[in-house]
Amino acid sequence: MMIFQSASQEKKEKVAEMVLSSITANDLMQGKIIGYFVLGIFQVTIWLVIALPIIEWRTDIPVFSYLFVPELLLLLLIAIAGYLLFASIFVSIGATVEEINTSSNFQGIIMMLPFIPFILFGPIFADPNGLIAKVGTFFPITAPGVLLIRLSILEEWPWIEILLAIVVLFVSIWLFMKLAGKIFKTGILLYGKNATPQEIWKWIRY
Repeated sequence: MMIFQSASQEKKEKVAEMVLSSITANDLMQGKIIGYFVLGIFQVTIWLVIALPIIEWRTDIPVFSYLFVPELLLLLLIAIAGYLLFASIFVSIGATVEEINTSSNFQGIIMMLPFIPFILFGPIFADPNGLIAKVGTFFPITAPGVLLIRLSILEEWPWIEILLAIVVLFVSIWLFMKLAGKIFKTGILLYGKNATPQEIWKWIRY
């Protein structure tokens, strides 16, 4: 959301014109994605450093022994991949919006994409190896959230599915980054209106 608002705000205030006189549009887009990632990691680290010792002290729950396990590295990889996927989508859509408050239904639908796994939480929780859970695992938009939900429930992890899903996820990240670069490059300098889906599709094609 911060990336979306940042791109939209720079577009509204025409700051991007000055910035793009020194760097390329792709560099600006990637800088936003990496910069907000570092900021988010810094904030989460501070929260964990403060909160975890207090939780373990007040509740007598061995938080550190539960949290710092080898599986944590895989979960972090999935979470980071999810961030990169949605960051590329949001920064490109933010560059097409002149006013956040007047964004179209199309942009509103895009902003709801990360919440789809929560809608599927019931069927996934009821059957983590069911059809809905497996389809969500291999669909790029839902893969990060569905994988995290499934892996937190399953006692035995389906490693083949996990590896295939990660491959699909990283290929999707590469593809979305390329598409986002095309949208951002044109959209960030388009003033006076919000871009329509037809215009965005034309930018992607050319």
